[in-house]
Amino acid sequence: MQIEKVEKRIGELQEYIDTYEIYQPVNMKEIAIRLYTEINNVNEVTNALNEKGYRKEGKLVAGKRIQVNLGINDVTAMLNCNIEDGDQLHPIVKKVLNKNKRRKGIVT
Repeated sequence: MQIEKVEKRIGELQEYIDTYEIYQPVNMKEIAIRLYTEINNVNEVTNALNEKGYRKEGKLVAGKRIQVNLGINDVTAMLNCNIEDGDQLHPIVKKVLNKNKRRKGIVT
């Protein structure tokens, strides 16, 4: 590998680390983004969010929506949704998620 390519890759990784370290999540989606950065596994991120008590609205029961656990598809949708202005970590995470999906043979 050429030294220029190595230096470029090191720079990209350092930017990723710096962005992660200053990221301050304020909602469930941003917490999922930060967790995916740490864990790099949607299933484990889903479990962590459920353990922390995060829920989504489920079926309508007696005139109220019940709260149910998040599923893997819910977390994947959060990570793949549109990137909000000013969110510097989300584009990186989205790119990594989609690269991991392609590597596992999942094409969307």
